[in-house]
Amino acid sequence: MKILFTAFLLVLASPFLRAQNNPSLPLLYIDQPFDVLHYDAALDLSKAPAKSVVGLCTITVRWKDDPAGKFFYFHLKGLTVDSVFMNTARTTAVAGGITGTSISYFSVPASVGAKIGDTFKVVVYYSGTMNCETGGSSGWCGGVTAQSGTLYALGVGFVADYISTTQHWLPCYDHPSDKATFHATFKAPRGKFAVSNGELTNVTADSTTITSEWTHAIPCATYLLTFAVDAYVPLEFGSQELPMTVYSKVTDTAATRKTFSLLPRMVRTFESKFGKYPFEKVGYVNTPTGAMEHQTMISFPTFLSQSGDTVNSTGAHELAHQWFGDEVSPEDFRSVWLTEAFATFSESVWEEELGGFAGYLKHQTSKVSGYFSTTASEGVFPLYDFPRAKPSSNYPVTIYSKGAAVLGMLRYEVGDSLFYLGLQKYLSTYKYGAANTASFESVFQSVVGRDLTWFFDQWVHKKGWVKLTVQTKKTTTPEGKQALRVHFVQSQPKDYGVYVNVPVEVGVKAKDGTMYYTICTLKGEDETFNLPDSIPSDYSSITINQGPSVRALIQVVSVTGATEVVEQERPELRIIPNPAGSFLQLEYNAELSGTALLTITDSAGKQISNERIAVRQGTQSITLHNALAAGMYWLSILQNGHTITTQVSIQ
Repeated sequence: MKILFTAFLLVLASPFLRAQNNPSLPLLYIDQPFDVLHYDAALDLSKAPAKSVVGLCTITVRWKDDPAGKFFYFHLKGLTVDSVFMNTARTTAVAGGITGTSISYFSVPASVGAKIGDTFKVVVYYSGTMNCETGGSSGWCGGVTAQSGTLYALGVGFVADYISTTQHWLPCYDHPSDKATFHATFKAPRGKFAVSNGELTNVTADSTTITSEWTHAIPCATYLLTFAVDAYVPLEFGSQELPMTVYSKVTDTAATRKTFSLLPRMVRTFESKFGKYPFEKVGYVNTPTGAMEHQTMISFPTFLSQSGDTVNSTGAHELAHQWFGDEVSPEDFRSVWLTEAFATFSESVWEEELGGFAGYLKHQTSKVSGYFSTTASEGVFPLYDFPRAKPSSNYPVTIYSKGAAVLGMLRYEVGDSLFYLGLQKYLSTYKYGAANTASFESVFQSVVGRDLTWFFDQWVHKKGWVKLTVQTKKTTTPEGKQALRVHFVQSQPKDYGVYVNVPVEVGVKAKDGTMYYTICTLKGEDETFNLPDSIPSDYSSITINQGPSVRALIQVVSVTGATEVVEQERPELRIIPNPAGSFLQLEYNAELSGTALLTITDSAGKQISNERIAVRQGTQSITLHNALAAGMYWLSILQNGHTITTQVSIQ
């Protein structure tokens, strides 16, 4: 990872950035004097899956500020700019870049006599071999990849310091803050077909090629633009009112139909929570790696489509992005938690639809435990403006897992009605535009009607989580009744700070097996609570943060008391040790005896191994000897149509 805050500071102090306008950087939004309105491209991909391209892109732009002495910028990486025209006059596009980074761009000066409100067209002719980010993470490669006969584009890079990677195939102002409509034609060889964003508006063919035309009339951030070329056939799941199309190779159609069989229900579920689906179609395309939430044409890993897993949590995650990330995009990538945390939380919402609130809490539990386990290898940092340097990346697990848990706590804090109303207000306020973290906080608090600065400060802007030591004690009330007292001490590192208003759900199991729950809200570092009289003091066990109401970011360090046995909820799937070396041990709690499908994928979704294993009902240990390269991997077990996934770090 090359992007550093120190690099940005150096750039800001440079003579160039003291000029009248400068391109925004991935982690810095600079208000531009121009606004891109539309991209119209024609790409000759007739040599696919070879990455050769001959392209023409017309960029329609409006000057929103005085253009005198100003520049329009576009990005294009690894391809040759053959010529550039401003309207109909040939002009000079000067290559530039940021010292010490791989960020590059072309600057085009405003025409003499241009004024505020003028609309102009920048026409770029280009050609060459498309490529992707260097040093991609475990198979993911932002930009253009040719793999297994498929030529396809992924809109972001995990390690590239420019993050947005549409510039690897399209001349564009490649920053999420400036969204534009899109039209393109893609020429592919006969026997293959190119898919892209928006609606398929025309198809033409000759003896050697087939050209597809795609029109997207709703503004889109450039990192959400895509194409994929292969022998695709469309599978339809929607209606005339809202088409839902999944593009698959013929060999994968049966499994893909099964995997996406609940897609209409998934859309209805999210519409009931977030508002009407914001685009003209729901689209997925099977690609060797992914998954990526390209607007109306989601790249989806083929191996997941082949699984037949109808729960399809990854499909739900990417669908939720159509609201969070696509309808409203991040102003810059410091606020990317606004996309990934919300999409991961939406997986919990989907589990709630399928399995009730217990299903929701089960998924939230997995996110909390997943976050705790990943910090050993990834580090501890905030959701907003987190570091990108290794062992982090542009898309660390923290913003997914911790972010989902934070939203779960926010839901509990304000209640369902205000929570979903706040999300809908945020989406409607910035519809088809871009927002930042402060934008979300402001809109959400205005709906709730009270100050939640403390919440966002400790959970979004600061790092870490609550670590608790717990002590229980039986006491006698002044009335002579036996009662139970619980003493909590926050024991997290001092630089995490002290957390306030934290809901700690205490479960007490009576001798007759009845469970009693109460929530103690932590206000400070060291607190004692007398539990309600309705909870028996004579108990057999106590649980913390495992009740029927909420999952907080709480890690219990120790529980002590007189005679109690503390029950700790066992995860369905745990990896020991994690990080792992030459071997690892799985602890898996199977619902039924039989066989299960054990899959290991890298962080990009590329399948590394896939095998059937015999399991018995209940918890068991499975030892694996691995030959995996160092990196982050996802290990999944599929049984009875339900997939359980956890992450492992190999060192």
